[in-house]
Amino acid sequence: MSIITDERFCERKSGEHGNGMGQFSKRWTNFDYAEQGGESLRSTQERNVNALFDVLDRFNGKTIVIGTHGTALSTILNYYDPAFDVDDFLRIIDWMPYIVELSFIGHELIDKRELAHIYKEYQKC
Repeated sequence: MSIITDERFCERKSGEHGNGMGQFSKRWTNFDYAEQGGESLRSTQERNVNALFDVLDRFNGKTIVIGTHGTALSTILNYYDPAFDVDDFLRIIDWMPYIVELSFIGHELIDKRELAHIYKEYQKC
C-alpha cells in the first residue's frame, strides 16, 4: 500500500492561549474565533474538508484510510453533522486513536460507525 501525505489534514494551529477547557467551548461556540496567532475551527474545517473532497474524488469507490488529529477530524464530522459540537469533541478527546468508519457516495456521507478507541488521558500542551 502506498502512503500519501497531505499536510491539509494537519491539526489546527494553536494560538497564544493554548487549549484549556474554556478555550474549547469558546472555539466551538464561535467557529470564527481564533486566539492570537491561531487558526479558527472554520478555517481548520475548510482546509480539512477540501482535502477530504480531493481524496474522495481521487480514490472514488475505493477503500482508503486517513490519519489525522482530533480537532481536524472533529471539524469534518461537524461539517456533515452540525449537531457534532464541543460535547462530542470532549467525548473523544481522550481517545487516541479514535477509529471511525465513514462511507461516502461522492462527497455525501451516507454512514458513520465508531469502530474502536483507546483511552489516553488528554494532556494539555
